[in-house]
Amino acid sequence: MALSGFIFDLDGVLIDSNPVHVAAWGQVLGGAGFRVAPDRLLGEMGKGGDKLIPSLLGDEVETARGEELRAEEAQVYATLALANGLQVSPGAQQLVAELRRRGLRLALASSSDRKQLEVAERASGVKWGALMDEVVCASDVAETKPAPDLVRRAVERLRLSPAECAILGDTPWDAQAALPAGVVAIGVTRGGNRAETLLGAGARIVYADPADLLARLDDALRVVSPGSAVLDAATLEFLMGAALRTAKQGMSQGEVPIGCVIANGAAEVMGAGHNTFNRTADRTAHAEMEAFRGVAGRLPPGARDTILVSTLEPCVMCMGAALEVAVDTVIFGLEAPADGGTARVRSPVSPESQRTRVVGGVLAKESRALFEQWLALPARNHAQEPFVRQLLSLTGRAPPLP
Repeated sequence: MALSGFIFDLDGVLIDSNPVHVAAWGQVLGGAGFRVAPDRLLGEMGKGGDKLIPSLLGDEVETARGEELRAEEAQVYATLALANGLQVSPGAQQLVAELRRRGLRLALASSSDRKQLEVAERASGVKWGALMDEVVCASDVAETKPAPDLVRRAVERLRLSPAECAILGDTPWDAQAALPAGVVAIGVTRGGNRAETLLGAGARIVYADPADLLARLDDALRVVSPGSAVLDAATLEFLMGAALRTAKQGMSQGEVPIGCVIANGAAEVMGAGHNTFNRTADRTAHAEMEAFRGVAGRLPPGARDTILVSTLEPCVMCMGAALEVAVDTVIFGLEAPADGGTARVRSPVSPESQRTRVVGGVLAKESRALFEQWLALPARNHAQEPFVRQLLSLTGRAPPLP
C-alpha cells in the first residue's frame, strides 16, 4: 500500500448530523421569511455557510444577512444536537483506529467551524479531534467546500504529497474539493447522496458507510492507491525531471517544449513523448498522445496504476485519454489556464475507466523557463508564438516582444 494519509469529512461520514443541519437551516431560513424545501437543503449539505447561503438565496442575501443567518443556524444546530444527541456512523471509530494501526496519518477536514466541532463531539460522545493528527475547519481557510482549500490545508498539515492521500466524504462537494487538491475521493452514501451522484462528482469508489469501507478496506486501498511507489514530493520531482528532459529534446528539434513520460505503478518510466506538431502537421500530436502511442501494447492489460507526467497541464483531449486508459495519477508542471482539461473532463462511468488523481504545479517554474527559452530561439515556429505568449501571460509575466 502506497497511501500515507487519510482525510475524513465529519458531517454525514463520522456522525449522522446532516438531518440536524437540515432542520436547523429550515428553522432559521423559515423564520427569516425564506421557504426552502428540505430536499433542497439536503443537497447543500457539505458546504460551509459561506457557500450555502449564496447558493440557496443569492449574493444579495449573503451580503445583507449571511453572517446573521449563519450565527443563528449554529445556535439552533447546537440546541438540537445537544438535546437529542448525534449518532455515530457504523464503523466510524473502528475505521479510524484501523487506519492508524496501519500507520497512516489522519486529518479531519470539515466545513463546520471549531465551535460546531465541539458541539458534534459533545453530542456524539466522541472526541474526534483527539483521534486525528490534524484538524482543519472553516475558520482555517478562505473558502469551504467545494473549494479545495480545506483539503489542501489538511494535506499541508499532514506534511505529505497530495498523491499520498485519500479523503472520505458523503457529498459531491467533498469529491469536487478533492480533485483540484490532488487527492483521491472515496464516497459514502450514508449522508443522503446516491452513489451515482458521488461518482459523477469525482469519487473513485463509493461505499454505504464507514463499516462497509472497513469490511473491504484492503480492496479499497488498492483502488485508491494501486501502485507500489509512494508518490511523495521527491518521486514527483524525479518523474517530472524526466518529462522536462523530453521537452528539451523536442525543443532541440524545433518543437514547442512540452514533454511527457508514462510510468508504471512502481514509478519506472516506460515511455516518453514530446509535441511533434511541426514535424507531423498533426494537431493531435501532443506530448501525452505521443507518449501513449509509444507505450501501446506494453502496458499490462487492465493496468490501473499508470502514472502520466506532463510538463504542461493536459488539454481536454489528453485528459480524456488518461481517463479512458484508467491512468491512476496525472502529474503536471505548468498550469494551462486557457486550455487545461484537468477540471473540464467529466468523471467516467464505464468500469474500464477510473477517476484520475491530478497533481499540478510540480516543477512549474522549470516548465515555464523552457517556454521562455523557446521564445528566445530565432528559428522558432512563429505560428505557435501566440499560444506560448498567452500561456506565459496567464501564468505570470510574459517576456517582451523581440
